[in-house]
Amino acid sequence: MQRLERTIRMSALQAPSLPNVYQSFVDRQLAFRRGEVTLIAGQPGAGKSTLALALAVRAKVPTLYVSADTHAHTMSLRLLAMLTNTDQSTIEPLMADNPEWAEEILQLAGHIRWCFDSAPSVSSIEDEIAAHIELMGEPPELVVIDNLSDCVSSDGDEWGGYRALLRDFKWLSREHGTSFIVLHHTSEGVQGNPCPPRHSIQGKVAQTPAVILTVSNEQSGSLAVCPVKNRYGPSSPGGSDAVWLSYNPAAMQIQDVGGR
Repeated sequence: MQRLERTIRMSALQAPSLPNVYQSFVDRQLAFRRGEVTLIAGQPGAGKSTLALALAVRAKVPTLYVSADTHAHTMSLRLLAMLTNTDQSTIEPLMADNPEWAEEILQLAGHIRWCFDSAPSVSSIEDEIAAHIELMGEPPELVVIDNLSDCVSSDGDEWGGYRALLRDFKWLSREHGTSFIVLHHTSEGVQGNPCPPRHSIQGKVAQTPAVILTVSNEQSGSLAVCPVKNRYGPSSPGGSDAVWLSYNPAAMQIQDVGGR
């Protein structure tokens, strides 16, 4: 048991949320909080992974990135493109011809540790966090799960498994004071306006996350990000009131509009 006033003193030693890397998010009271789960959802190819990687790179806090959906070579390619603002088509031959250069550039994101288990369970993710503590002396401040549908749950029902996984991630986030960002899918049969509405998220998993963002890149050169659930600020459950960011997927660039 804890007295609430004691938690105030404890939390004063650590910021309650991660560094917010986009002024557009600050303006909309969007934050990625320690001890909470944030869900980023969208249709395949909408930009979920690019946004999650950009957040991990820019926040510059100790991070565990569980990349179940994408293998190491592709993530290296994407990260190099992001760090150098260079199209992936240009980066890939450079990786092969000059691996020393690639290794040096990737060290700029050395605060991110990676897990490429293609079917991680809660137990294996917990082991990864324990390994981070053993190696770094502290748990990661951010854990990215890319993505929920690749994780293995003990619940035999698919939708029930998603909900069980999110409850376990919430427990882990509270246990370690870590911010969890979990990527997930929305139904392809539901039209966004401009972003998918909250009810389109697969598995009816909206109860557990503190913040749910849905994303869409249907407008060329732009990424729409809508808080369809936000316990700490305004939300738009229908996906209509989006934050707009400039988006260049070839070079993995997401920026505030106007370069803020």
